[in-house]
Amino acid sequence: MVMHEHSLARLDFFRLRERLEGYCLSYEGRALMRNTLPCSNPESVRRLKRDLYLLSEGLREREIPALPFPDLDVVVQKAKKEGLALDVDELFALGIWATSYEQIVGLVRSILEASDRAKRAHQPEENVPMTAFDSSADTEEWAMLGIETAVFSAPSLALLRERIFAILTPEGEIRDLPRIRALKRAIHTAQLENQRLVSQYLSDPDLQDALQSNAATERDNRTVLAIKANFKGRVKGIVHEFSSTGQTVFIEPLELIERNNRLLELETRLNEEIRAILRETTEAIRPLVPSFERARQHLAAIDARLARAIQLRREDLVNATLLDEGLHLYQARHPLLGKKAVPIDVDVPDGTRVLIITGPNTGGKTVSLKTIGLLALLNQYGAGIPALSTSGFAVFDTVFADIGDEQSIDQSLSTFSGHMRVISDIVRAATGRSLVLLDELGAGTDPEEGCAIAMALLDFFLERKSLTIATTHHGILKNYGYTKPGCLNASMEFDAQSLSPTYRMCMGIPGESRALEIARQTGLSDEIVATATSYLDDERTDYSALMRSLGEKQRELDRLEQEKRKQLKGAQESRRNADLQNLKVRQRELELRRQGVAELNRLLSESRRTFENLVREIRESGRKVEEASSAREFLNELSEEAKRENDELSRFEAETKTLARSLSDGNAPSRRIDPASASVGEKVLYAGREAIIVRKLDEKRVLIQAGSLRIPVAMEDLSIPPLHKKPDSETKLVYQVELSSPGEGSSKPLPEIDVRGMRLAQALETLAHQIDAASLGGLGVFSVIHGTGEGILGKGIHEWLKTQPSVADYYFARPEDGGFGKTWVHLKP
Repeated sequence: MVMHEHSLARLDFFRLRERLEGYCLSYEGRALMRNTLPCSNPESVRRLKRDLYLLSEGLREREIPALPFPDLDVVVQKAKKEGLALDVDELFALGIWATSYEQIVGLVRSILEASDRAKRAHQPEENVPMTAFDSSADTEEWAMLGIETAVFSAPSLALLRERIFAILTPEGEIRDLPRIRALKRAIHTAQLENQRLVSQYLSDPDLQDALQSNAATERDNRTVLAIKANFKGRVKGIVHEFSSTGQTVFIEPLELIERNNRLLELETRLNEEIRAILRETTEAIRPLVPSFERARQHLAAIDARLARAIQLRREDLVNATLLDEGLHLYQARHPLLGKKAVPIDVDVPDGTRVLIITGPNTGGKTVSLKTIGLLALLNQYGAGIPALSTSGFAVFDTVFADIGDEQSIDQSLSTFSGHMRVISDIVRAATGRSLVLLDELGAGTDPEEGCAIAMALLDFFLERKSLTIATTHHGILKNYGYTKPGCLNASMEFDAQSLSPTYRMCMGIPGESRALEIARQTGLSDEIVATATSYLDDERTDYSALMRSLGEKQRELDRLEQEKRKQLKGAQESRRNADLQNLKVRQRELELRRQGVAELNRLLSESRRTFENLVREIRESGRKVEEASSAREFLNELSEEAKRENDELSRFEAETKTLARSLSDGNAPSRRIDPASASVGEKVLYAGREAIIVRKLDEKRVLIQAGSLRIPVAMEDLSIPPLHKKPDSETKLVYQVELSSPGEGSSKPLPEIDVRGMRLAQALETLAHQIDAASLGGLGVFSVIHGTGEGILGKGIHEWLKTQPSVADYYFARPEDGGFGKTWVHLKP
């Protein structure tokens, strides 16, 4: 496991783990999550990611219900002790836990059985150690377990559940069992008799002025009358209590004493009988406690994996691929920054072991470093990451991070000393499979000495073959990145026009600190900045100018490369149009040839019939058949010609089909999609993969679904697959296309939809689709999770629902069901 706690804290892993805990259904799942760390064994990571794939695919068409799982630590310990009996509430808690457990295991089992990768009969792994399910284990056995083994070898709690609910109702009350039914009837009869006697006292005219209240009351579980203190002699009986003011005395009449005694005796016998039933039930389930404890461990393993899949679906995350070495991140965002995070691309080529990132202050270097480290940890924890599905990581044995100010007053450490102490720990522990992240390498001391230490450290990590990513402002380290094999420079982009950082990373070129421009923007006076510029002009070399030149050349190369691609696409499109025209002509020619060959075959058939009639007439007239030899030669020549024409037609038809297939299979280039004509449900091509447009986000961006992934992308990055392009006037004569992928409007209704994070317009569009689908599918009631936040979504949804003729009623959920963050909607029948 990745155990470097200092780095885990610096990279905010524990905060992300706590967020992931929130998706767990049970206390057991949260406990397992809280006691596990990212894995370092590639096989463990592979198992976790396979489980994430299986479950996230299964959740595409399913919703996990919010099942109750009470905390049973105290109850289980009590149930294990001889002589102790569980009370009604404790037994009921066990019962509802067992019921929820059976439901969740059954649901996940159905997901796995429906999966293409788990359709074959599953054989549970034998001799699985108990520590594999143990939430307190500090090994990776919990990850090596596999979701199939956790589900298919999970113990059944049907017997436990049956024994509990044999004495309890589904609402948690004691059932009306035969052994207590007679006692209940006797108690009811005694209560009625007491009520009749009390009514006689209360309706007695002689006592009306003595009664303090016209209703009986109870003291010490005995029925008494409230009598005014100055009239207490009117009622003979036992005084139980005086009021605090002394004006009221509570008297048990003599006629009620025996009746109250009888009632208390019956109630005592009933309670004793109930305690006996609870004691017997506890004794009956005590042998099942070990099985129940195993079930808790299995549930923890299932719930922890299910939480990862639920998070991936709800937060639009992806399951990154596993690489043999390095890392490739595309459009990656820091999870804690949410939508405001600027996505970064970090593509470390194979063979590169050191990446040196330079650029302006406040340019995003530290955030980029944290993003890389945190996503690597989440990937090895089996969780989804906010990036494109083409992103991938190698499996690192440890992720080390020296990020932020390590200064400590308590330990008398300066900033530089604090950094050196952390880096010394990293040097001792780093291996060839480690990921090392170093922020502001060489800072906090004399620049020359700091650079020397920084280069020595990079030399060490290069030799150790640790993948090292470092940020710095030292110009010498930029040169180091150019001269050392296995090193690569990168920079955070800076907009020279607006004099502000863009927070985007540019691979392959170093960047400048831009300290003067940033100082001026943050309020430093122009006079001081001008003086600093003059000092810099006097002392600086042309190194920064060289860096600018290199950056400009790189951007020019990128521009030329884009222009080249554009021209190539234009040429490919022209070639495709020409091929389509050629195909259309060939198809027309093929049709004409077919007509000609058919006519020739018809002529040959008629000629043969005529020849046969002629031969028959010659024979009948007694003439020699040899006189028809010229006609026979004509028929033979005609037959040979028909054969040649048929062979030529077959060859031409095969060539035409090959050309049509090459065009329809995508050998010709795809065309850019038209933003104005793009529609929901249309098939598109993104990064070489087929996808479907789920919805439009704005004029330039759409949300697409590629496989199990939903990705927001720019329109310009999409193209029309050759087989699925919309037929126009040039191509609709060549082949027909049918778009059969369903859009959002044809999806099945869900019992609950989640619109958190959407804009109001998007949320209302999703809700409209849900109402249409629910009306068609017969779903009369569903819920909408919109969160609380600033209340914009909730208020907007309620205002919109008010105007919908198909909505019968809507209201916020109860506090325990989501409160003001959730709305229930009832549709008209």
